[in-house]
Amino acid sequence: MNEFVIAKYIRLSQDDSVSESLSIPHQHLLLDRHIESLDLPNATILEFVDNGYTGTNLERPAVQEMLDLVRCGKVNCIVVKDFSRFSRNAMESGYYIEQVFPLYRVRFIAIGDNFDTNDYKDSTGGIDVAFKFLMHEYYSKDLSKKIKSAKRVLRENGEYIVGDAVHGYRKNSDGKWEIDPKSGEVVRQIFQLALEGLSTAQIRDKMCAKKHLTPKEYLDKKRDKKIAAKCMWSTWMIYRTLTNEQYTGSYVSGKHELKQIGSGARIELNRSEWIIRPDSHPAIVSKEDFMLVQKMLKNPKELAPNKPIPTIYSGVVHSKIANGEWKSPFVPYGYIKENGGEWEIDETSAKVVRKIFDMTLQGFSVMEICVKLHELGYPTPGEYIKILRGKNIQPTCRWPRLSIQNILKDEQYIGSYVAGKSFQDKDGKKHLKPKSEWVIIPDKYPAIISKEVFAEVQKIRANNRKNSRNRDYLLKGKIACGCCGFALSYGDSVFPPTYNCPHTHADPIAECHKMKVNSHEIEKAVMAIIKKQAEVVLESGDLSGYRKLNMDERRVAECERQIKQYEESRQACYERFIGKEIDRETYQSLKNDCTENIERLKNQIAVYKQMERGKQSDKKVAVLAEEALRETATPKDIVNALVDKVRVFPGNRIEILWKFANFAEGS
Repeated sequence: MNEFVIAKYIRLSQDDSVSESLSIPHQHLLLDRHIESLDLPNATILEFVDNGYTGTNLERPAVQEMLDLVRCGKVNCIVVKDFSRFSRNAMESGYYIEQVFPLYRVRFIAIGDNFDTNDYKDSTGGIDVAFKFLMHEYYSKDLSKKIKSAKRVLRENGEYIVGDAVHGYRKNSDGKWEIDPKSGEVVRQIFQLALEGLSTAQIRDKMCAKKHLTPKEYLDKKRDKKIAAKCMWSTWMIYRTLTNEQYTGSYVSGKHELKQIGSGARIELNRSEWIIRPDSHPAIVSKEDFMLVQKMLKNPKELAPNKPIPTIYSGVVHSKIANGEWKSPFVPYGYIKENGGEWEIDETSAKVVRKIFDMTLQGFSVMEICVKLHELGYPTPGEYIKILRGKNIQPTCRWPRLSIQNILKDEQYIGSYVAGKSFQDKDGKKHLKPKSEWVIIPDKYPAIISKEVFAEVQKIRANNRKNSRNRDYLLKGKIACGCCGFALSYGDSVFPPTYNCPHTHADPIAECHKMKVNSHEIEKAVMAIIKKQAEVVLESGDLSGYRKLNMDERRVAECERQIKQYEESRQACYERFIGKEIDRETYQSLKNDCTENIERLKNQIAVYKQMERGKQSDKKVAVLAEEALRETATPKDIVNALVDKVRVFPGNRIEILWKFANFAEGS
């Protein structure tokens, strides 16, 4: 590179704007004067400005652009007002100033801190510089705590410091919330529909059908933004509205806090730490209705309005049920009715029931049992009944998850008589009664499953329910809709499981509306593509470069050996000078030669190590490719290591984004 490039970096945070000495024009003037004093008339000057960004991290557009040029070798010198303008994070400041900039031979100048890396050829500034790093970081953390404390006092006093009111409200001239006539009416409708017993999905569909703007669309319209309103509500929007306590007139704040200073991640606090001021603004929904909706969301069947009234059995039927004489026309899978209507074990289907319980004891999940029964070619209970009745059908053997669950929880398989589980309302609809009201008579029929096995399986099922939220599948966290970009949901309630796009469920004109794809087919296709790409990676290029990393290691070792020799020579020269064997001029010349050679070798080591890191990445790709091809690692590990994202389009078309660019170069 022929020209000398100087990068001026200027940062101003929102809190700094009150100080004239930190203003952007003042930083411009200070940096320009210092650059003139460097006496580099032919230098090219680049300017990078981050206005309104915190210094607690480096997630700033201008500083990232500047660092990219540093990594490309296009910057020779960086000038800032002081260390805090570059970063208030001690670890990040130290890393770049002590390691990255020296590696790329970039001079770093912090004017206010009187720091210039040219003044520290053989060191990094010592304890004084490190102390300044820590001082700037402590100042940032201390300031953050003070601002947070001040904001909390304002919230506790009921002063609104948030940007916008929630959907359904608007701010008046005093900054207080008042009900917005249009959006407030939509919120009332949502609560009214919930009180009528509609689910969040049903309310969502009604909001879409009535073409009500979503909260974001309504806000954009108020701000005079040109938008194409889709009125595409989601169940999450409905749920978030129904659970927002602020619609009762209470001001709620302080629900979250930053995970750490400088981070964008937030964590939810316990309700005891929230700031709640009742009757702070007009209520859209009464507190009684709000509490009833919360209960209905937790148990919609139990607390729905107009709860069905059970029909009263005739005295004869009720007596037969209580005495265990009532004989249901339906026989559980695994049994068959013999003469006289008594249940007998059907060994063909009972064998499958026993296998289902055995597999559960072995640790198989419900979905894995479905897959195994399908592979073994066992007809489903419905298909088996049709075959027994002489119907000529081709069984699919696709067991629903619900069938397995119903079999595993049915006490009738231990020989118990179970009746009176449900009742009918006046419209003829059936409803399940509490188990305490069932009629259960033990040892009424021959048992297919022992009581001990059944009890152990119930423990396993209870434990699985606790861990159901942690269910895992091959493309978890990686699969997304190629049309709308949202994550696909995984549904395993039927066999085979599916990935589906829930975001456009209420938008019939969307390309991905109700898109469902077979999870087994998608996962199989992804693994096939990975293997094919692995073949290309392993066949293309010289793999010796992947495996012979010790070449650079030997070069580094040789450079370190030579550095040691030059250091010893420099020490020997000093001893000869002290012993008056050579004069000062000769000593200075020999010392400078040794020092220059040591610096040259250190730069060479940095280059070798950088090359080695690149080869390490290539080696990692090669190793992963071999594991994928030879199946020496689990599919989950291979996908996690290689795949960044899988985009799925209608028609089962997929697109894979790789974590390593060199893994996709051959495709």
